Amino acid sequence: MGKWQFVRERNRWTEHVVGEGLDVFYGYEYVDLNGRQGETAELFLYTGKRGKLFYPYLRRNVYDTDYQDLITPYGYGGPVETGQLTDREIAEARSVFVEYAKQQKIICELIRFHPLKNNVVLGRKWTECEFIRHTTSIDLRPPLEEIFRNFHKKTRLLIRNSMKSELTVREGEKADLPLFVELYRETMRRKQAAPSYYFSEEYFERIFEENELCEPVLLLAEWNGEVLGAYLLLFGEQYAHGHLIGSRPDEMRFYPNQRLEYEAVRIAKERGLLEQHLGGGYKESDSLFESKCRYTGKRLFEYHQGKSIFMPEVYDDMCERYGEETGCGFFPRYRATGKASLLSR
Repeated sequence: MGKWQFVRERNRWTEHVVGEGLDVFYGYEYVDLNGRQGETAELFLYTGKRGKLFYPYLRRNVYDTDYQDLITPYGYGGPVETGQLTDREIAEARSVFVEYAKQQKIICELIRFHPLKNNVVLGRKWTECEFIRHTTSIDLRPPLEEIFRNFHKKTRLLIRNSMKSELTVREGEKADLPLFVELYRETMRRKQAAPSYYFSEEYFERIFEENELCEPVLLLAEWNGEVLGAYLLLFGEQYAHGHLIGSRPDEMRFYPNQRLEYEAVRIAKERGLLEQHLGGGYKESDSLFESKCRYTGKRLFEYHQGKSIFMPEVYDDMCERYGEETGCGFFPRYRATGKASLLSR
């Protein structure tokens, strides 16, 4: 029989996750940062004979009731195994977790599994899983020249032209954060992005703070002292994640976005990372996804979600009480009418 605990306190959480090879999304700081008012970061840790299971998530109040539901934060996460757990131990961990959820009046959970970790394999033993779309990633293990050759030929041309220009790229500091925020928000307005993509001032301040699982890296593309583009990446132990990017629309002749992606690859490779994960699009094979594949040679990874209902009768009651949109694929359905939430990111 294994041991388990539910952790909310930052220092205890950090002690457990450091040195376990976990990605940036498993740190207390990242999970807590993505929680809104009334949402609590929590880590379920199960320890077996030869392995451990880590599952961080946010507990969210369900409107004005005394019920809650669970969601993994924006990005990728879900239960992940270190070492080796037996099927029996995984089943015990799930049984413990479900019983805890019912005792805590937690109605349901939504899990965003990690494409690079492929923890959906464990996830299928945990809950019902559904393929959502593909993501794509740059393999950083080959020599830089080979990585560059794998870029789309037009992308290579744009990067070469940028490198011949007077555009320069440097790593930014905290004092540069307001420049990045301005560019990012300008880009979101231009793209008519949903409100959930704008983020608060506190979000930008905290995402730029280094912690044990995450090193934020800000790259700035400049010409004649003016910042034309900026790229915020999150570096973990193995993976770099392209997090947020912004650029000025009237200076695209210098191709700052393409240049920033190339410089990000170079820096991530120098620091010994294995992958630069660019994520997916808004839907399968849309223009955003295809633009990312121009850097990756269309290396595809599967992004899955897991959806569980612990209290079916209460779930149905909430859908009836707060409204629902059947057939829209939104989960949980009782939140479908309030889509300006983390679920819509």
